[in-house]
Amino acid sequence: MVNNHKEHDFYMSDSDLFSLYSSGGLEKTILMFKGLLTQDILVVLAEMLANNLSNDPRQKTTKKMFSIFVELAQNIHRYSEERFISEGKEIGAGIVLVNEFKDYYTLISGNIVQNNVYLSLKEKVDTLNKMDDTELKSYRKEKLKQKRKEGDKGAGVGLIDIARKASKPIGLKEKRLENDLSFISFYILLEKEF
Repeated sequence: MVNNHKEHDFYMSDSDLFSLYSSGGLEKTILMFKGLLTQDILVVLAEMLANNLSNDPRQKTTKKMFSIFVELAQNIHRYSEERFISEGKEIGAGIVLVNEFKDYYTLISGNIVQNNVYLSLKEKVDTLNKMDDTELKSYRKEKLKQKRKEGDKGAGVGLIDIARKASKPIGLKEKRLENDLSFISFYILLEKEF
């Protein structure tokens, strides 16, 4: 679907933007991006994230965060209902944020999907959030063995990988929009490993 939203839907008011800027909420932000997630932009964002984390001695934490970030960004790239044509390819749009706190990082992504896509994701997330590490590992192996359905854009293990790496259950929120659409937000918490 090519985007058909009105131009003003994509702009914050000056006061909203200033409020975000001056609230101190951005001081913990390592990376924030809103827009088209082309493969080229994804590479640049991944490099920026890697550069921002290069001084972090907790390499295991850094690798997990990098992996989660890539999964969230690829989900937007592949599945966002907001589609644009860029260099002859259809690309998804959304928002990703990575924040650092004293003992943990948060990774947040958001994009628009069909309501039925949200319901399917919620069912998957609820199932994954009930599994322990051993069950998640076994479930991932099982998924990789399954034959992909025609039109599948991946092996279906992205959310499983996120659930295995995250320190807390995957958070998934929904804001209903018009025309059977929802804005969904993934919230991932990753504790720093000292």
